[in-house]
Amino acid sequence: MTFRSPAESPTPTLSRANGPLLDALQKHVLDRAVPALDRALADLDDYLFDRSQSGEESLGLMALRDMRRARSDLSRGFRGVVHNRFRALHGDHVAAGEGEGEDGGSLSLVAEEDLEEQLAIEQLSASVLRTHASAFDAVRKRFLVVVGLTELRPQENPLDPVFLAGALGKAMGQLEISAELRIVVFKFFERELTGALGEIYDRCNTVMATAGILPELHVNRAPTRVQKPVSPGHADPRDSEVAQRQGAPDEGAAAQISPADQAAFANMLGMLQGWRSATGLAAPGGQQGMGPALPTNDLLSILSLMQHDGSAHFTPAGEAEQSLAGQLRQQMTQSARKLGVRGDNINLDGLDGDAVDLVALLFDVLLDGPQYDTQIRQKIGRMLVPYVKVAVKDRRMFMFKEHPARKLLNTVAEACEGNRGEAPQERELLTRVDHTIDRLVAEFNEDVAIFETLEQELRGYMAQHRKRFELAEKRTAEAQRGRERLEHARKVVAEDLDRLRGERLLPPVIGEFLARHANHHLTQVALRDGRGAPRYEDGLHAVGQLLIAFDHAAAGVASDSAALQPDDGLCAILASAGCTGEAAQAAVAALRDSLSRLLAGQAALEDDARMPLQVAVAEAASEQEPQLEVVVGSAGLDYDAAMLERIRSLQIGDWIQLAAADGHFAPAKVSWISPISARLLLVNRRGIRVLVASVEELAVMAKLDRVIVRDGETAFEDAMHQVAGRLQSVSGRA
Repeated sequence: MTFRSPAESPTPTLSRANGPLLDALQKHVLDRAVPALDRALADLDDYLFDRSQSGEESLGLMALRDMRRARSDLSRGFRGVVHNRFRALHGDHVAAGEGEGEDGGSLSLVAEEDLEEQLAIEQLSASVLRTHASAFDAVRKRFLVVVGLTELRPQENPLDPVFLAGALGKAMGQLEISAELRIVVFKFFERELTGALGEIYDRCNTVMATAGILPELHVNRAPTRVQKPVSPGHADPRDSEVAQRQGAPDEGAAAQISPADQAAFANMLGMLQGWRSATGLAAPGGQQGMGPALPTNDLLSILSLMQHDGSAHFTPAGEAEQSLAGQLRQQMTQSARKLGVRGDNINLDGLDGDAVDLVALLFDVLLDGPQYDTQIRQKIGRMLVPYVKVAVKDRRMFMFKEHPARKLLNTVAEACEGNRGEAPQERELLTRVDHTIDRLVAEFNEDVAIFETLEQELRGYMAQHRKRFELAEKRTAEAQRGRERLEHARKVVAEDLDRLRGERLLPPVIGEFLARHANHHLTQVALRDGRGAPRYEDGLHAVGQLLIAFDHAAAGVASDSAALQPDDGLCAILASAGCTGEAAQAAVAALRDSLSRLLAGQAALEDDARMPLQVAVAEAASEQEPQLEVVVGSAGLDYDAAMLERIRSLQIGDWIQLAAADGHFAPAKVSWISPISARLLLVNRRGIRVLVASVEELAVMAKLDRVIVRDGETAFEDAMHQVAGRLQSVSGRA
C-alpha cells in the first residue's frame, strides 16, 4: 500500500489572512506531539533496559543500543515530516530529502511487505480517535476552512492521528532498527499521543474559533448532568458521553459492561442515601439550607489542591472515629475555603456526591482488610484523592473491569498484599510501589492515561521476578506431587502386606524382612510401575510363598517350601536394598534358618547379621518447610456448609487470604489439587508452600477466622462486593 505524497495532494487555496493561523496551529502540534514522542522514547528506553537486565534476548540489549543510536534522528525526522506537511499546505516547495528521507516529498508510509507497520498505524489512530472523536471532528472541519479545501485525506491532514502515526513510520523508515522494535515504538507513542492530542485539539479549536472559523461548532465535553438516579438494570445515559472524555473507556468498553454489573452499581446508588443518613453525612431535611450545588469544575479544583499540596491525610475507618467519607468531605471543605468557597460544608450534586462517597467506601473496605499493615494502608490511602477525581469524571470505573484506574489499584494491591518487606525482593517491590504512587499524585491531571502507563510499568517490574517465583512454585508442586505419590504408594503397600500377613506372629527376622525390605521394594515398584504391575505381583507372590513356608514350619510340617530355596522373587526384593549375589543367598539362608529353628521348636533369633541394612526411601523435600500445617483429620470437623461449597469451587490459580502464625493475613494461591487425596497445595507469592489441606480443613479454618475467601476475583471487585454488603446492611437496619 502506498499513500500519496504531498505533491500529489490537492493544492490548497490558502488565503494570506490564514497563513499566520496555520503557523499557530503548526506550533501547537509540534510543541506537544514532539515532546510526546520524546516521552514515549524515554519510556521505551527504560522498558528495553529492564528487559536487557533480566536477560531477555528479544528486545533486549541490542534493541536498546539500536534505539539509543536512533533516538535523536527519530525525533528530528518526525518533526521534519510534520513541519514539511504544514509547509506544503502553505503552498511552499519542500526540498528533496528535507525531513522526508531519500525519496524527497514522497509520503510512501507503508509498502506492501510492511503490513504489520500499517496495522500498527491503524491501531494507533483508531485508539486515539475513539478518545477524542468529538474534538477531532470539530478541528477537522475548521482546518478544512483554514486551508481552503472541501476534503483532505487523513494521510494529508497534519492534525489527524493517521498522519501523525504515519509521520512516525516515515521517520523510522531510514533507521536501522528491527520490525519488531518498530511496532513497540508505535505502542509507546500511542500512550503518549492519546493524552497530548487532547490538549492539541483543545488549543487548536480555541484558536480557530477565536479567529472566526466555524464558531458555532460545539465540542461535547461536559455532559448534561442529570439529578435523577439510575433505575436498576438501566445504564446511565450520560455514561456514553463520559466515555468521550480523556482516557475514558471507548464505546467498545460499554459492550463489555455486563447488565449484572450495571444493575449492581445502580442498586448501590439507590442505597447510598440511606447510608448517608445512617452515618450523618446527609443534611437535615435533605439539601435545603445548604445553598446551591458546587459545580463539577470547582469540585475538581478542590480535589486537585488536595492532591498536590499534600495536606490531605486519611485514617482508615477501623482506626478512626470518623468514616473515611466523613474525613474526605471535611478535608474537601477545608481546601474549598483556601479557594474562597464559604461555608462550613460543601454541597455536592447527586452524581458528584455519589462518586465521592463510593470511592471513600471503596478505600474504606480496602484498607480495613487484615492483609495490610499500617504502612501499606498509608501508601494506598494516598491514592484516594486521584481516584475520587477519576470517579467524578468517569464513574464507569465502578463497572468496567478493564478501566485503567481499576487495573492500577489491583496491581498495587497485588504488590502490597502480605508484603512485609522481609526479603530484599519484597522491599524493592514496596519501593517501586512508592515510586508509582508518587508519580500518580504528582502527574495525574484528569487524564487517566497515566493510570495505564503506571500500571504497565509496575506490572512489568513485577514480571521480572514472577518467572523466578513461577519456577519455585513449579518445584513446590512437583515436590508435593512426589510426596503424595509416595504416601499413597506406602499406604497401598501397607494394605497389601497387612492383608497377606493377617494375624500371623512372625519371627523377628521374617517380620523385619516384610516390614523393611519387602515394603521398600513394593513401594518403589508401585511408584515406578504402578500397583498391579507384573513386578509388583511378583513381589507379592514371593512374600506369599514365604508366609506359606512359615505356616508349614509353625505347624511342624517339613516340606520343600520350608527349605526356602533362593528364587528370583526374594532376590528381587533384596536387590532393592543393594543386596545381590552371595549376599542375597546369605540373606535367604538367614530366612531359611529362622524357619528351621521354628520347625525344630527352638527360640527365634532377634536379628541376623546376614540380613542387609535397610536403604530408606528418599522423600522429595520442599525448598522451605511449610509455615502452616493441618494435623487433624476431616472427620467430625465443624464448618459452615456454604463456606465449604465456596472453598470446594476454588480452582488452580485462585487466591485466598491465609492467617500466619503471627496473626497477619497473607495471600495464598491454589497451586495444585491432588488427584489422590483432593487436598489443596497453597503457596505464597514467592512460590513457597505454606499449607496443604483438604477443603473441609480449610472450611474449619474459615470458621475460625483464619481463612478469608474473596468475593471477587481482584481486590477492586472484592472491595465493591464488601461496599454493597455494607450498604445492604445499613438498608436492612433502616
